[in-house]
Amino acid sequence: MQKRIYYQSLVRFMRLSFIQFITVVAALGNVYALEGNAQPVLNKKVSLNVRNQAVENVFREIEQRTDVRFVFSRSLIRASRKVSITARNQALHEVLDEVLTPLKLKYRASENLVIISRMDRRDEELINSLSPGQGDIQVSEAINAAIPVTGRVSDEKGEALPGVSIMIKGTQTGTATRADGSFSLDVPDEKAVLVFSYVGYVSQEVVVSGRTKLEVTLEVDEKALEEVVVVGYSSKNASELSSSVSVINAEKLKGVTTPNLGNMLQGKAPGVIVSSASGQPGAAPAVRIRGTGTISAGADPLYVVDGVIGGTANPNDIESVTVLKDAAATGLYGSRAANGVIVITTKTGKSGKTQINLNTSIGTSSVLRGKFRMMNTRQYYDYTLPMYTEDYEGKRASYIAELSKTNPNPSADEINAWLTSKNFPTSVDNYLNINFPSSLLEHDTDWSDLVYRNGLTQNYELSASGGNEKTRFYVGGNYYYEKGNITTSDYKRFNVRMNLFHQINDKVSISGRLNGRMDYTTYDYSGERGGAWTTFYNLPTDYPYNPDGSVRIGTESDWFGRDRFNFLFPMQYNYSIARSSGVQGDFVFNYDINDFLSFASTNRVDIGNIRSEIYDDPRTLTGGLRNGLLTNGFNYTQSLLNSNLLKAHQSWGHHMLSGLIGLEFQSNYGDNTLSSGGGVPSDLHIMDVAAVPVSVAGSKYKSTFNSYFSQADYSFANKYFLTGSFRRDGSSKFGNRNQYGNFWAAGGSWILSNENFLAGNAVLTLLKVRASYGTTGNANIADFITRGLYSFSQQYAGSSAAIPARLSNPDLTWEKAYTTNFGLNADLINRVTLTMDIYQRDTKNLLFDVPLSSAAGFPSQIQNVGHVRNRGLEIDITSANISGKNFTWETNFNIGFNQNRVMELYKNQDIDLGTRRVIVGQPLGTWFMQKWAGVDPQTGSPLWEKLTYDETGAVATRENTTNYNEATRQIVGKSIPDFTGGFNNSLQYKGISLDILFSFVKGADVYESLRENLGADGAYPTVNSVVLRPGESYWEKPGDIATHPKAILGGNLNSSKTSSRFLQDASYIRLRNVRLSYQISGQLIQRLGIRQLTIYGTGDNLYTLTKFTGMDPEVGFESGAAALSKYFNNKKLLFGINIGF
Repeated sequence: MQKRIYYQSLVRFMRLSFIQFITVVAALGNVYALEGNAQPVLNKKVSLNVRNQAVENVFREIEQRTDVRFVFSRSLIRASRKVSITARNQALHEVLDEVLTPLKLKYRASENLVIISRMDRRDEELINSLSPGQGDIQVSEAINAAIPVTGRVSDEKGEALPGVSIMIKGTQTGTATRADGSFSLDVPDEKAVLVFSYVGYVSQEVVVSGRTKLEVTLEVDEKALEEVVVVGYSSKNASELSSSVSVINAEKLKGVTTPNLGNMLQGKAPGVIVSSASGQPGAAPAVRIRGTGTISAGADPLYVVDGVIGGTANPNDIESVTVLKDAAATGLYGSRAANGVIVITTKTGKSGKTQINLNTSIGTSSVLRGKFRMMNTRQYYDYTLPMYTEDYEGKRASYIAELSKTNPNPSADEINAWLTSKNFPTSVDNYLNINFPSSLLEHDTDWSDLVYRNGLTQNYELSASGGNEKTRFYVGGNYYYEKGNITTSDYKRFNVRMNLFHQINDKVSISGRLNGRMDYTTYDYSGERGGAWTTFYNLPTDYPYNPDGSVRIGTESDWFGRDRFNFLFPMQYNYSIARSSGVQGDFVFNYDINDFLSFASTNRVDIGNIRSEIYDDPRTLTGGLRNGLLTNGFNYTQSLLNSNLLKAHQSWGHHMLSGLIGLEFQSNYGDNTLSSGGGVPSDLHIMDVAAVPVSVAGSKYKSTFNSYFSQADYSFANKYFLTGSFRRDGSSKFGNRNQYGNFWAAGGSWILSNENFLAGNAVLTLLKVRASYGTTGNANIADFITRGLYSFSQQYAGSSAAIPARLSNPDLTWEKAYTTNFGLNADLINRVTLTMDIYQRDTKNLLFDVPLSSAAGFPSQIQNVGHVRNRGLEIDITSANISGKNFTWETNFNIGFNQNRVMELYKNQDIDLGTRRVIVGQPLGTWFMQKWAGVDPQTGSPLWEKLTYDETGAVATRENTTNYNEATRQIVGKSIPDFTGGFNNSLQYKGISLDILFSFVKGADVYESLRENLGADGAYPTVNSVVLRPGESYWEKPGDIATHPKAILGGNLNSSKTSSRFLQDASYIRLRNVRLSYQISGQLIQRLGIRQLTIYGTGDNLYTLTKFTGMDPEVGFESGAAALSKYFNNKKLLFGINIGF
């Protein structure tokens, strides 16, 4: 109760404090929004007594005695030049006249700043011409008593631009626009040229030409758009950030042939691991930001589309992606940001002529086979024949030994008679003719050629955008088709997006966004097993088709394979498909209350459904059991979100203060139904004709979030930046006692290059340091995980009976991440950009199913029990190697190191996950199994390591054993990589562009289950086997130093059982993407009304350098195994054309 009262009091306090904050900002705005007056500054009284001091020291003395600050370049003032001055309560301008005039320097005051610059010839002539009666006129007054110019600077939409730099060309005199975009500046004459510059906009030069009032409009600099970063619930200039973010704009996203955003991020952002564990068309990869910080809760990042939590976006409609990493960046998303945040911004229209873009591409794909090869018939026969021969000899010897018990010295005839009585062949040839006939050599089937095919990819995009000063629009449509590399798989996607903005009046604007999607997926499915599995299992000696071309079933007498199964037969009839559709609509209302205060309300509806259908034909094995089995699934989801923001922004002098408060509510609902029925005929796949109901199941789920949050940002002199945020989240997913959680973050940064001691440095053009700390949470859990549940799977007295199935835990609370980040940004010689971050993220209160004693009546309970730490280093370097008129070359290199460690568990007890184990002091994904020790050179038997421990738990002895059950399970590797990254080169010569992207992973151990099953040393003789790699060999005779045990029919002492024998280093460097394009220009396309025409070719996954011997080293790092039934990744080659009108 006390905790709840505390929370309620804290919320009231935050509300009151922020109202006071807004009031203060408003008051300051009214005070400082007035035009600054330099005269009071220059009339300030100063007392000095300086003898033989440098001019810079004089400035320091004045700064210490007043609030005046001097701005100057050291190149103007020679250190050897000394001055002396005595002033008693004199006006500042009198002191400056006496000090600066002999040095041929002038000054100008702007608010509390005094800007020093060099006099030109006209200034000197003006001073020399002053009559004695004018001796009391200020030097700056005489020089600048020229032309006062006022004006306003705005963007293309007419909105004011505060902080625009305005300089008189050829001088160091200038000013900056105020919050309302206005400015005032004295120019020496009517020929003066003013230079207007602003981050993200094209600089503009304006000749005064005698005008005293100017209206200037700055255009957006397309090349500098990435300097404006969407972060949290707002956007900021990159220079203002105190947080760790990575920005990938549309230019960097292009070229990759995937329909999925995650794959587009591979190798483009440090600390972001993207693992494409499946080549199934439409399959989404796993994305991890700065490692994994949870055991059983979801580890996916939070996705935010157009500023709203959740939602989807077609990759073709994406303008930019911002990856938020540290607490200063993610803190405002509170309870759902522990795994990082990916902010997606979709394309919008621009004022001006309507632009139409058409992009189309077509290409082919092929499966990645790596170094993994299966035996052909000759190889399989030669490998297996000695095992059958030896097997015959061994069995024959056993029968003779049995006969010798009654007949110590049997003759050959007696032996043959005895063998015949036992129904055992009398010769090895007869034995082989029955069990392994030479007729097997008559066929040589490459089953992979029958399963895998060259895929086809087609992509068509059409978009239109444009608008005027009041209304802007973007409309885009896309059709994507991919014929999968497995014969029964393909994927179709339709997508349409409409973004609309309308300015109703000077204060009110509205936006609408609509995104519709429809997917159709056909999966690799045969009913018994998928083709990806059985292509390795089936023997090359079996053949798939009858002489008449029909598909063999696999039960024929001459079918030699173990399972007597031809997967091609059910693939003709059985299928698994899924249809999904959805619509996402946003409505945004913006109201500018005044120049510094605005209100925005965002509302989203997201509705989706998925229909699945699986059919097993009665002619197949599984379908025959039910005389035709049909399974239908339906899943409906609905999400409603309302987000309201009150934003404030104010600047005065060198100060800038902004903030926001927000209230957000989200409701999620879903239901699903799964039904199956038997007796469904081959030609009518609808549930209504099912003769026998098999099962019916369904569920509903609902969750809500209620959030209050605030953020404040402060900067001074464009050098010092502070940010802070607080969010209070409530969720129905957690226990009644912990439904609300508080999350906060703070950060700061300092641009050292804007300090006097680095100003004007030609080498170090930017140097900024950052620091942040804060908390975020993980709410990625099931909806009713805290509740006690009942199962209705039993019956009592003919009715459903409720049985307790799970113990409730009302104390369950959020997984909470505490993140510390230190960062650095640097630009060298305006060519090299460096971003570096060091971080530590401690995730506590980990959720896990804790075993309970039998007395509890339940086997386990979900509890908060653990602590995981991720710490690492991220480096991102971009270099403009060549920036010529016709040729440019840019390079980017990024790398992210991450160290993962479990710090605490429930009672420090390990969590056994089979082949892996969660252990305090070790990383998540630690491999824990028997350690392979090689092959006994004398016997050819497999060896494993056996350990004994002393009373302290330390290893006492190590020895090898041939008994698998005696071998010791121990730590043998980890599935989490040491570091990942990417390396990209972009070259452009006139209209030709070439982009080459490599990605790499180092230090991840992958369990190669393919080799465990298919390199089993004779354990499965009627299953095909993998071809040995160069340098590998089977043991044959005593003294052999072999990599593989002796191959024995039925297996060699469990040699193929789980052990580190099949654990491999899956480090790799992959040529992820290459794109070559040519932009055609000339009068011909202009006559055709074509704005731009580009032809291009692009390829994915073109080459991989690795020691991994499986099909593909890129697997799901969470499981860390190359699953036998995995749908392998592919490489693609596409050609396309992009036309703009």
